[in-house]
Amino acid sequence: MNLSEIHYPRSVQECLTLIEKEKQLRIIAGATTFGIEQHTRYLSFEPAIACIHYIPELSSLQKTERMISIGAACTLASLERIYPFDRTHARDLLRSIGTSAVREIATIGGHIMYPKRFLSLWALLASLDTEVEFRSLSKTTIKNIWYLSDQNGLPNLERNMLLTRVRVPLQSLDHLFIRRVGAGIFPEGDGGYLVSTASINRRSVANFKLVIAGERAFRDYEAEQRIASSPFPISNKTIQSATRLYGESLRKGGHWNTKVLLPLIGQALQDLQRTSV
Repeated sequence: MNLSEIHYPRSVQECLTLIEKEKQLRIIAGATTFGIEQHTRYLSFEPAIACIHYIPELSSLQKTERMISIGAACTLASLERIYPFDRTHARDLLRSIGTSAVREIATIGGHIMYPKRFLSLWALLASLDTEVEFRSLSKTTIKNIWYLSDQNGLPNLERNMLLTRVRVPLQSLDHLFIRRVGAGIFPEGDGGYLVSTASINRRSVANFKLVIAGERAFRDYEAEQRIASSPFPISNKTIQSATRLYGESLRKGGHWNTKVLLPLIGQALQDLQRTSV
């Protein structure tokens, strides 16, 4: 077992200074991922570790007229009563993660920044156009969470920056469809989630998103626009056309089991078709 220097920064600024100073620094909050990695009797740690649990700014929840702003060190358990987890399907998804004891320590930041794959909440957050804020001593970067995946749909995380906040835009959520596919998700496995969301605005579909995330992340912007430009309720012809587009995209990527996913996409679109507003 190698020895590490453990830091407990009390402010974001102090943490950013550590990131700038230490070339091999591990950021932890709930440390659930950190614990999973120690799977042998020979423990292995980075030379420096920073625990951000004691930074108040990173554990705060803020609500404005436009969004919910979640500190990166907020636990998953603390999210149960806020949007979008105040919706039954989203709350069930949140509660499917580990046990209640795990959710009391696991954080939203650690969930998003898991480097090996996309975890359970990622598809939902991406479908809601969630933004993530990263900071360093020299700059602050805010981007759509989708940009944490690369062109091949693999995790593409920010380096040498601190994830500080997760911002979920508030919107009318008339359609929410969530289905799990595959088996294991954390720490590894072939599982993932398909999530679709939409708002209905004056008899037309608005803000339609369909995201699949597990080992990779997937969206088809053309198919989404086909749905979003349609009158409501969407027709069977529109569902067939969009499903065909999704099938072509999934097969082109070559990473997805279309026999499993296409029926689920069809179910999501039919669920949208039956949405009552």
